[in-house]
Amino acid sequence: MIYTQAQKDSIIYQSQVWLGDLGEQLVALEEGMQPCSDLYCNGYRVRVYMQALQRNDEFVASTPVEEPPVQIGLKDWQEENIYTCLVSITGIHDYPVFTPLTIVGPPPVIVGEPGPAGPPGQDGQDGTSANIDVRSNIPSILIQETQEGEVKVYTLVDNTYIEPTVVLALDPSLSVTEIGNVIDVTMNINLFKGRDDVLSSTIISPSGIDASYQSIVDLAALNAGGPSARNVIAAGIIATTTFNVDIADGIPNTNNASKVKTFVYPFFDGSTVADTVNPYSGLNKNIATKSNKSVAYDADGEYFWFCYPASYGDLSSIKDQNGFEVLASFTKTVEDVTSTGLANNWTESYNYYRTTDATNIHGTFTFNF
Repeated sequence: MIYTQAQKDSIIYQSQVWLGDLGEQLVALEEGMQPCSDLYCNGYRVRVYMQALQRNDEFVASTPVEEPPVQIGLKDWQEENIYTCLVSITGIHDYPVFTPLTIVGPPPVIVGEPGPAGPPGQDGQDGTSANIDVRSNIPSILIQETQEGEVKVYTLVDNTYIEPTVVLALDPSLSVTEIGNVIDVTMNINLFKGRDDVLSSTIISPSGIDASYQSIVDLAALNAGGPSARNVIAAGIIATTTFNVDIADGIPNTNNASKVKTFVYPFFDGSTVADTVNPYSGLNKNIATKSNKSVAYDADGEYFWFCYPASYGDLSSIKDQNGFEVLASFTKTVEDVTSTGLANNWTESYNYYRTTDATNIHGTFTFNF
């Protein structure tokens, strides 16, 4: 036996810690769009080896003891090889903490000079061919047989299923855009092969670019472990659009990555000396979806404004910087706003909320729907 039971327990524990640290590294690399296939493969191997040991322990524990005793589950040399692989991949050097894990070879054997040869013995009977049956009782582990000269080699092959995955990022990355703009969106797509070959990868929306996308997907290179990055341009986007990419390997699992680019009419806020205003040219623009807003005001003797699309409905509350309800101090009107300087200028009905009188405000007001 190469490893004691205490050493085996330490290897399993340290491998679990290594997998936890690896998960954080992979998340950081994927968020930074950095290559991580080698780390991913190493983590995959460690997880499979540990799963093989766990399932072997469960199989041995659940198998009745026979008389005379028989070998069940993994053979000793197979189990020792798995522990050695874990030590190699995870870089374990110490057990428990400061005791090195080393595999020591046998000491040299010192013998004397050979004596005189004895008379030859009688010839033995002819031998018989040995039939070796190697099996795996663990569904996710296969035994692969190869022939190297006159020697048969049996290799543990990991057969655990891993789904294919897809990562999608949009450029420009801002998720909210003002209506009236026409933008080209680049879909940065990264495909990752699982256990089985990828059979298809499809953009569901926008549907108009499916054909051009399919023409540059090299599934053969992807399945051979080649580059997985794809850049696809969706041109002329003018309305809220969902960008959706599927990847499938034929097992009935299809994974998906989705991003939404939302187009909205803007909010406007600010203050003026006059009691009338053109919001598009005279106030601050805030391109955002419908939600409660906080606005910082800082002026004396002016009118203060908060304007938004009338389709959002009336405000239910306006509170000043001290938390007091001041909705009654604002006057609401409904007027049209027209944009300028856009590819497709728009006109939309807006709710105008303005302080009824010119006043002094130095603080943040909250506007609630």
